[in-house]
Amino acid sequence: MMRTIFVLLSLLCLSCSSDSIISSEKTLLYKIYKDVIKTKPASSPSKDINEKILYDKAWLSKFNYPIILLSSLDGKNTATLVALGNYKDKLTWVSADGISVSFLNGILIATRGYSEDLMESQHNDLNTLFSKNTKKRIKKYRYLNGENQYRELTFTCTVVEKTNTPSFFLDMKLETTKFTETCKASTTGHTNEYYVLPNTSIVLKSKQWISETNGSINIYNYYAFQNNLF
Repeated sequence: MMRTIFVLLSLLCLSCSSDSIISSEKTLLYKIYKDVIKTKPASSPSKDINEKILYDKAWLSKFNYPIILLSSLDGKNTATLVALGNYKDKLTWVSADGISVSFLNGILIATRGYSEDLMESQHNDLNTLFSKNTKKRIKKYRYLNGENQYRELTFTCTVVEKTNTPSFFLDMKLETTKFTETCKASTTGHTNEYYVLPNTSIVLKSKQWISETNGSINIYNYYAFQNNLF
């Protein structure tokens, strides 16, 4: 309980209550996919997460507030997170047990509540990452260990774009652009995957790396499909 309170208080210091990011992304999404959403459901549901729960429009309609879903890569562990707020366009989401993740332009930039947290990250090209001009990039991740010592990793990354990639989302099949980011540091490496609405910077779902201890997670940005979009 004390851990949860501490995490929430820390997050509140970093966040402010604004819905500008959510509103702008939902509006843009609606304009692009308003016809696609009204079509029949895809014949095959998503295989990305646990099939015991059908993550479809009916399931999503039960939520009256913006949500995202985090999932382990094997789909056995999932967590629903709600919007806490944003601070300087950095959108933060928090779970019932105090785990939080923060994003900037759909890119994971910080976590709290994991055994090895991404305390902060440095990027200089997030506004252009999902453009055809981004082929190579450098980023820095900073971690805090149990002895209150910082560890910083510098990654050199390559980005590959694949257009017209079918992607299952809820009970729909959408065409997306897939960006594969392969990163290497001196002692470790990882691969991130981003499924983006064509000709936009809206990340519908992604696989993103947290740390060496925690590995990668799947992230589903369901809030873009909520409320009046159906």
